[in-house]
Amino acid sequence: MSAVAAMRVTRHKRQIFLFVIAILVPAAVLVGLAGRMIYQDRELAAKREADQQRTAVDQLRRELVAHLETVRLQEINRLIRSVNVSREPESDNPAVILTARLDGDRLVFPWETSGSAESPAFARHRRDGEALEFGKKDAVGAAAAYRLALAAAARPSEIAEARLLLARALSKAGQPDDASRVYQTLLNAPPEARDEQGVGVRFYAAERLLANGREAATVAAFLRREVDGKGRLTLPELYMIRSLPGISTGQEMSGRIAEMEQVAALARDFPRVRARIEASTAPAESAWVPYGPPSGEELWLVTMALSQPPLPGLVMAVSSAKISPPGVRLRTRAAGAPPLGHALGEAFPGLYVEWSGKRTPDSVHEGLLFGIGMAALALVLGIAVFGGYLLLRDVNRDVRIAEVRSQFVASVSHELKTPLTAIRMFAETLAMGRSRDERTKSEYLETIVNESERLARLVDNVLDFSKIEQGKKMYRLRPTRLEDVASSAVRALQFPLSQQGFHLHFAVEAEIPEVQADADAIQQAVLNLLTNAMKYSGDSREIDLRVVARNGDAVIEVVDHGLGLAPDEQKHVFEKFYRAPSHESRLIAGTGLGLTLVAHIATAHGGRVGVESAPGAGSTFCMSIPIEAKQ
Repeated sequence: MSAVAAMRVTRHKRQIFLFVIAILVPAAVLVGLAGRMIYQDRELAAKREADQQRTAVDQLRRELVAHLETVRLQEINRLIRSVNVSREPESDNPAVILTARLDGDRLVFPWETSGSAESPAFARHRRDGEALEFGKKDAVGAAAAYRLALAAAARPSEIAEARLLLARALSKAGQPDDASRVYQTLLNAPPEARDEQGVGVRFYAAERLLANGREAATVAAFLRREVDGKGRLTLPELYMIRSLPGISTGQEMSGRIAEMEQVAALARDFPRVRARIEASTAPAESAWVPYGPPSGEELWLVTMALSQPPLPGLVMAVSSAKISPPGVRLRTRAAGAPPLGHALGEAFPGLYVEWSGKRTPDSVHEGLLFGIGMAALALVLGIAVFGGYLLLRDVNRDVRIAEVRSQFVASVSHELKTPLTAIRMFAETLAMGRSRDERTKSEYLETIVNESERLARLVDNVLDFSKIEQGKKMYRLRPTRLEDVASSAVRALQFPLSQQGFHLHFAVEAEIPEVQADADAIQQAVLNLLTNAMKYSGDSREIDLRVVARNGDAVIEVVDHGLGLAPDEQKHVFEKFYRAPSHESRLIAGTGLGLTLVAHIATAHGGRVGVESAPGAGSTFCMSIPIEAKQ
């Protein structure tokens, strides 16, 4: 490894060490402290949240117990005021799903028939009518018997049944209008008039009116009132309504069917539900157990009320969604599944609460504080990383500047050494009298003069660049003919061109107006362009210098047929100290200032410079000066 490479490795190690000490170590310490603080804060926040949730669950439990106890007492008082519990109208509390009588382990719902004995006269006339209708096929005689049964009916259910039988007999007797009028009357039959399957007589009437093609609009309005009303319909009645042709029941019907199916399921599962109520450590009358599918939207809370004369034992089901406060959802869980949320305690066995939205009063505030802390940490880390980037950039820039300065000093030293060596050598030769004739002396002296001029140009470039960097470079603009300036530059380089075997083709377009320019500066720019062409002509020995007028500008073009430039090198070629990174360029001496000075001179005169080049095809450098001076 060379000494320069070793120095670079040492320098990079020093940069990395500085970066680690100044940036990474403090940043790591900061991240560690911030992480520890965040961890501790989250632990405290988790404890506070657990305490707040326990408090919230206790408060919710008290609210639910108070609410449910109020609902229980309201239902008991409503039933006590009723003479017959089974005929009591539905509860006006929307949270109450049902209230049923308890007969052992069987639920007796309010819409179920009482099964009391029929009156003897009604039973006799009904038997006579059925014997005539089905035995003797005498529809007219059967209708007469059913009218006698209607007259003997003592209860609303007997009256409705007698009318239904009469309407059927009238239809068979060929009296459809009379039958239709009876069926229409039955549409207003009381809800408790049901058969042993739990289907109300009024729905049979609606079905037969539709089957006979009678009063379809009236039947549809009746069914809509039944579906939309608050009255309790049995599950067979709901199924019957859904099966009727031409009747659109919508989602309301589906919801009511689902509710009644769950009522039927509760009746079947009640022994198990009762066992859960009685197994609760809370008193039986204060325990509410969940009933319904774990993932269902409608979870019921079921409880029992012991027999208290004049009331029998009762079972009550309440909608959990309608008694829960906003933002609270009561859930149960499937067997073997993990608990959901927080258990509500012994008064609600198997019931859990889930919070939606803002779970606890301070959760949003804590989340905001955590977000602010993370944002502050990210900001500090961002500042640290950005500072490290700036530090590394500055260090790298200083290193690059130091390298460029070192290369510049080496290049300038080499450039100075060459003409000084030539001047010394020829001067010593002349001083020692070794020249053989006057012609040789003349060549030696001319060489000394040219090398002195070359040395002067190099020093002028360095001094001008220094003035440019300090902002002190001044140009004296006067009316100037560019062809005269270019001719002077050609004369100054005539000897080195001929010595190195170059052929310079100098062409001037006629009638180029004068421009406002500093003649010395323009000549220096032309000399730099020509010297650059000589350096990078390679094996070619042809250089073209043209002075032309183009688009309102006086243009000086220098064309060589040598090495050329790659496209990505052309945009950097006028930058200070830049030299093309090719192998051929590294073997050519230079300071990297000549084209930079050309660009500055052109810009100072209100013009511009450009280059067109291709690798191996030479380069064309153009310097344009406006013919009319820009004020």
